[in-house]
Amino acid sequence: MGAVGRVVFAEIRQFLVTGLATVFGVGRLERAPSPAPWHHVRVSFTVGAAVLVFILDLVNPPGRYGWDYPVNGWWFTAVAAATVLLTLVRPLWAWRVAVLLLTVTPQINWGWSDDWLWPWSPGLVLASLTVLLTVGQNYRQMVLVWVFAVTTGLVWLLFWGYLPYMLMICAIIGAPLVLGNAMRLRRVADADRAEQRTRADTLEERAVIARELHDVVAHHMSVLALRAGSARYRFTDVPPDLVTEFDEMQSTAREGLTEMRRLLGVLRNSDGVLDTAPQPRVEEIADLVERLRGAGVSISLQTDGDTVHVPDGVALSAYRIVQEALSNAVRHAPGSDVDVRITALAAELRLVVANSAATEPAAPADERPRHGLLGMKERVTALRGTFRAETEGNGFVVAVTLPLNGNEG
Repeated sequence: MGAVGRVVFAEIRQFLVTGLATVFGVGRLERAPSPAPWHHVRVSFTVGAAVLVFILDLVNPPGRYGWDYPVNGWWFTAVAAATVLLTLVRPLWAWRVAVLLLTVTPQINWGWSDDWLWPWSPGLVLASLTVLLTVGQNYRQMVLVWVFAVTTGLVWLLFWGYLPYMLMICAIIGAPLVLGNAMRLRRVADADRAEQRTRADTLEERAVIARELHDVVAHHMSVLALRAGSARYRFTDVPPDLVTEFDEMQSTAREGLTEMRRLLGVLRNSDGVLDTAPQPRVEEIADLVERLRGAGVSISLQTDGDTVHVPDGVALSAYRIVQEALSNAVRHAPGSDVDVRITALAAELRLVVANSAATEPAAPADERPRHGLLGMKERVTALRGTFRAETEGNGFVVAVTLPLNGNEG
């Protein structure tokens, strides 16, 4: 058997195995990967459909279905409604029950009424369409092919020889399956786009962080190269071996600086210009707080420890984190009281930005995704620190711990 034959045989085998799993539940059949819709919306829709199924059958006059309606109709209507509810946990089992009802019901009583012209009650038709729609939302196309073929084949037996009815049944059964599959594919596409946006924003934020941190490292390497090169002139009677050592240090620093600049070239801004402005530090957070106070924000600042000698990379990230946390507090909790606490210890820098509940209604949020917390988390991760952002009481708190040793570069 050639390679093509093996591929064809494997596809046929997979199709038959899927058919056994679909129709008889033999083996395990995984649902298609699909972001689930909002749970409360799905539950509300399903419960609403089940109630409507119940109502559609019970509002018909007794005797329309040809049996003792108060005795036998209740259990039948309950089974049809329960089939819809079963889709919440077992869509394929709900489909199997619905197919059984569609097949057995006409054998009990053909010709429900001269007005309806179908051998099923309106409630059962609605229940079956709801089940097919749910199956279409949860399973792959190969499973849907089997569901369509089995459902259509069994129903055709009731209308064999009536071509218009047979074609109408194909359309009625196929429509909810196609619609459900289209809804699932739409959710998958939306999830993929959201994931791509998040990935792009993450990469962009990492690029900004890397550019800022490496700018700090590049500065230190420039100073190192300068001091190593000038050491022979600043000190007298320097041994030749030490001069050689200084020269090698200067050469190594310059090589590293060249590589650093090449990396920064990759991380340029969109206009191709590097940001060479002085980078803010921890002590400049006080200026940020003062500007917000001048804008009418109720904000307090408490600083403990030596924040002046915090390493440059940590100081820059600390400033950016506090800046973003304050922006979020002003944007999402206008009118709230904001408390900023900065504690510089021997081995770590602690930042806490907490706001109380807003006293004014927040402005309506637009459709743009918010990535402030993502950026803060990326900065903390780059420095191997800890990050916490959560609701606390009626307000919100951002708590960050940044190690002070061994994190630059």
